[in-house]
Amino acid sequence: MKAREARVALWPVIRHVYRSVMEHGVTDLAAALAYYFLLSLFPLIIFLVTLLPYTSIDPDSAVRFVNGIVPAISQSAIDGTIREVVSQRQDGLLSFSLLATLWVASNGVSAIIRMLNIAYEVEENRHLVRVRLLSISLTVGLVVGIVILLVFSVFGDLLLSHLVHFFPMAKVGVLFKVMKWVASFLLIVIVLVGIYQIAPATRLPLGEVIVGALVTATGWQLSSLGFYFYVGNYSNYSATYGSLGGVIVLMVWFYLTGMFLILGGVINAGIHRHRWMLRKS
Repeated sequence: MKAREARVALWPVIRHVYRSVMEHGVTDLAAALAYYFLLSLFPLIIFLVTLLPYTSIDPDSAVRFVNGIVPAISQSAIDGTIREVVSQRQDGLLSFSLLATLWVASNGVSAIIRMLNIAYEVEENRHLVRVRLLSISLTVGLVVGIVILLVFSVFGDLLLSHLVHFFPMAKVGVLFKVMKWVASFLLIVIVLVGIYQIAPATRLPLGEVIVGALVTATGWQLSSLGFYFYVGNYSNYSATYGSLGGVIVLMVWFYLTGMFLILGGVINAGIHRHRWMLRKS
């Protein structure tokens, strides 16, 4: 009986998702997000790596971490920026230039807020200053999450180098990779839950945003793996676009990211709408 009720409850959400995708032009919204993500990428990297000289993380570790996230063909466009900034300890951490960089980097989060308002079918009723402060706060939270992942990766490598003296390398290596993937997945879900619950102009209960966060995190990671495999084995963007190949690949990856981010918001809105109708009836 419970399984039947779950199937019945699923269809209204699916219908809502389909209607929203068709009416709101989710593909166009994802393309807009990809544009804002690209504009915000390097300011975000500069803000992030400016913090790293105040830690024990070396430039090579930061580069390896980024290379594990972005498509291979786009890595050369980012590596130089990381090495240049992280190798120079800057005085005045809260300088005007750094705050300006944070402001520019938060434009990507501002775009997410606008797109999620469309996905949730609500109008922005908060003051412009409040929305900008929210964007900056979420950007800082995103940077903190990235730093946590980076620290976990660096110290995890150190832990792995000690464990190999006591356990077989193959078993330790596989276990460590699984642990890193689980930790990164959980952190991504936590960040997405925060975005879905705080960013839009309406506040949904925690239980109604977890599903969208899980769908987004899972879909994003699977699509990223598939896209990396396709780019690495079947496509030659450099031959088609020349020196812009890395940027084009990065834009496509951002497009996939934006697509799943908006889709997760639409799913959350569908769940909220269905539960509201059940309570009303």
